[in-house]
Amino acid sequence: MIGINTIGLSGLSLFVPAAQAKGAIPSFTDGGIAKITVDPTMSPEAAVEAFYAYLKARRMEEWTNRFTDILDVDVIKTERYGATKDTVFVKFSIKNWNDGEADYHYYEGTWQTIEEDGVYKMLKSKITEVENPGWDWFYE
Repeated sequence: MIGINTIGLSGLSLFVPAAQAKGAIPSFTDGGIAKITVDPTMSPEAAVEAFYAYLKARRMEEWTNRFTDILDVDVIKTERYGATKDTVFVKFSIKNWNDGEADYHYYEGTWQTIEEDGVYKMLKSKITEVENPGWDWFYE
């Protein structure tokens, strides 16, 4: 091994030399890593957040096998949809790997959930892509 690739941009790859990386390995810990907890038993909103967290972490075989080009998923907003008890409004972005470059897509819509054995599960979605969202879309 020559090195560890850290970033690639316009055909240029930057890397950490193998000898330097090998020397740093003993100092690696998980102490500074923020861990998230998701619990789809809490609410429909928590179930939607869990769905996208698992997709981001590539912990859903049936989904990640279909979406192999996904690099990252970022949930921007989840909230109960109107006066419903089982539907959640969600906004999220996905970063894909496409022809050697990262591209971003933005989505919003609703997920209807169903409670089975004390766990909220995804039932039906109405998600649409948002083309070129303005800055306020991210902070609304």
